[in-house]
Amino acid sequence: MAGKRGKASGIAGKRAPASAEATPAGAALARARTEAARGGAAAEKRAHALLELIDRRKARIAEDFYEIGEALRELQRKKLYLALGHASFGDMLKARAIMGLTQAKKLIGIVAALPRDKALTLGPEKAYALTRYTAATPEVDTPAWLIDQGATVAGKSLDEISVRELTAEIGKARANAAGPKRQDPEEKRALAAARATQAALRKRGARGATVEARRAKGGYWLRVEVPVEAAAALLGE
Repeated sequence: MAGKRGKASGIAGKRAPASAEATPAGAALARARTEAARGGAAAEKRAHALLELIDRRKARIAEDFYEIGEALRELQRKKLYLALGHASFGDMLKARAIMGLTQAKKLIGIVAALPRDKALTLGPEKAYALTRYTAATPEVDTPAWLIDQGATVAGKSLDEISVRELTAEIGKARANAAGPKRQDPEEKRALAAARATQAALRKRGARGATVEARRAKGGYWLRVEVPVEAAAALLGE
């Protein structure tokens, strides 16, 4: 009897296997399948076509990286990976052995920042480094704008500078942004001039006058704003 009780106890101790959908990953996959069903065959067909394009182009990535980036960007932005039953863009990349998520984001970043002709001229590594450089510097600029302006970085043109040198400049820009800001002597003089000019204008009757120092081509300029009713007094009319 004791043996029978032990056997019964063993059977009672067994638990039914947990449903795959009970786990976070299973729930995400279930949601992905639901979204895929909504997208229908058209979304699945488009996703397969984009993945096939990437496979064909990977062997020629030095030349075709931009087209790969465009395909990856569409798969990500339109969430076409859901039509293939993947819960996320990263899951699709891993399951299909396409490339790492970091590399995919690099190519997508290039496509987002540069038109095709400019990206191909720079190449994938320098193009991505340039996008990181403009993001690290305080100026309001873009990689395309720097190319159009014939800008230099560390005294070198974008054709001359290497990816290693450009990466070093990114590090410097980030360090400057993180550290205490040192005021440029020329900027300090311009701000002092703005304050003095504003005080003089208000003393002459333009109470709402404001003066700002702004850097432009050739140096600093003062931008003056004066109420219309005060203009006649300032002009001596």
